[in-house]
Amino acid sequence: MNKRAAFYRVFQILMILVTIGISGCNILPGQSISFFQDPVSTNQQPENSVTPVITSTAFIPETPTFTPTILPSSTPSPTPSITPTKFFLDTFSYNFKPNEVSPQSYQTTCEYLSNRWGTGKSEPGTIIVPVMYHSIRQSGRELQDNMQVTQEYFEYTMEYAKKLGFETITTEELVGFLYHNDSIPPLSMILIVDDRRLGVVKDHFMQFLDKNDWTVTLAYITGVASVREWNEYDRLNVNGRLDLQAHGFYHNGETYFTEFTPIEVIEQELYEPIAVIEEHAGRKPQAFIWPGGNFTLESVQMAREAGYEVGFTVFSRGPIMYNWIPLGAAETKMNDPLMVLPRVWSNSATLYFEKAALIATDAKEFAQQNKDKEYLWYQNYCSDYPPLNLDDSGEIGK
Repeated sequence: MNKRAAFYRVFQILMILVTIGISGCNILPGQSISFFQDPVSTNQQPENSVTPVITSTAFIPETPTFTPTILPSSTPSPTPSITPTKFFLDTFSYNFKPNEVSPQSYQTTCEYLSNRWGTGKSEPGTIIVPVMYHSIRQSGRELQDNMQVTQEYFEYTMEYAKKLGFETITTEELVGFLYHNDSIPPLSMILIVDDRRLGVVKDHFMQFLDKNDWTVTLAYITGVASVREWNEYDRLNVNGRLDLQAHGFYHNGETYFTEFTPIEVIEQELYEPIAVIEEHAGRKPQAFIWPGGNFTLESVQMAREAGYEVGFTVFSRGPIMYNWIPLGAAETKMNDPLMVLPRVWSNSATLYFEKAALIATDAKEFAQQNKDKEYLWYQNYCSDYPPLNLDDSGEIGK
């Protein structure tokens, strides 16, 4: 072999060794390779290989999620209005005897305060004494029962009432006062003569009615009155001093209201007098004076349905004021104070006039002491009612 051929052979061997060394640098750890294996071409694709498709998508950064921090506003929030805690108002009380008698109210506090301190209303402490009369015995005659009084005592009663400052009112004025506190004399009385006693009115009352410009209320039994009676009524009422009201239609033992009274009898006693009184007095009666003093829950409710606005019992509980009616247990159960008003008996009238005058004074003083508190209560809780009248000093104008 010549030198050129030998050199060429050596060169080929060296190139093979270099190639093997370079391939050995690409072996992964743990991988073996046979020197007798054909090298894999770099252009060869693996069998069943998938060429991925690359889609160019714009990068949108994820919006961070966070809870914002609210900083205090430079504009202050409005201060919430504070409703004061409702307080209780004191009520005027009186120590009645017997103890089961207690004054009852019949109106809401706002309605009461609106009328109590409103313009053109009765003064606080205004009081009424309803007096029940039956028979007045002529001078020198003995009394036959406790419903009678002597002529001397009757005359003394009228003079004493006038001396104390009492004036009479009619049923219409009574109703206006009890419902709305309409203005009446501070010391008032309503004189009620039961049954059909025009002779008592003529012989005893008329002189005082004419002298003092007073009125008297007739609790009349209309179903048995004769034409002659009605003519006498017209003659005595020429000056309009007689106030005609209902006292039943027949008013006898069979028509008194009890739990056993038939419904038709109750209706008769309540409804029949209305047309008769309207015919002779020119107006419907507003008061029903319970016959015999008897009443039941059913009859009280029916009297309301018939249109009566007040009712009188024979219970001598005491004087009455606006939204202040002294009642016993029997009347309180009716749940309607205005339909079971008390009446003092004629044989103790002077005592009740004295007592009423004292109560009126105390009630007026109580009202003055509590008017600021009552005004504050009214301002806070009676926004649906008209404002109270204030004087120049800012106080309630009474």
